[in-house]
Amino acid sequence: MNNKFTYPGIFSRLMSFTYDIFLVVALWFLFGFIFLGLYILIFSGNDYFPPPIGALIIFLTTAGYYVYFWSNGRNTLGMSTWNHEIITDNGERLSANLALKRFLLYLVLSIIAMSWIVFDKENRCLPDKILGLKIIKKRTAS
Repeated sequence: MNNKFTYPGIFSRLMSFTYDIFLVVALWFLFGFIFLGLYILIFSGNDYFPPPIGALIIFLTTAGYYVYFWSNGRNTLGMSTWNHEIITDNGERLSANLALKRFLLYLVLSIIAMSWIVFDKENRCLPDKILGLKIIKKRTAS
């Protein structure tokens, strides 16, 4: 049995991202609830976060989710469902540092980054092109 792969298109990538967003939003609620409870216990006067703390929790939760799952050969749940795998151009796994750079580039370039897939022959988005990464869709052929 030979391992073959293709480059996933924009639809497949967006569906994977949509699946992950549901999980990330659930983590926002979980960590928001935990930190709000701690905040109330410590500062007992308020029962809401100041907006910068809430935004920081959302940013750190999202960054932590993606960096953890992209690094060391792990995939997000959405990527696993759609059989996507992220590797460097020479076939190695991502380090945590490279995964963090990828997340920050996605954050800065957002819509431009995903629309780049339409113009690239290997269906790479702009941050992946800049960092020398590729998303492959594994298929097994017998």
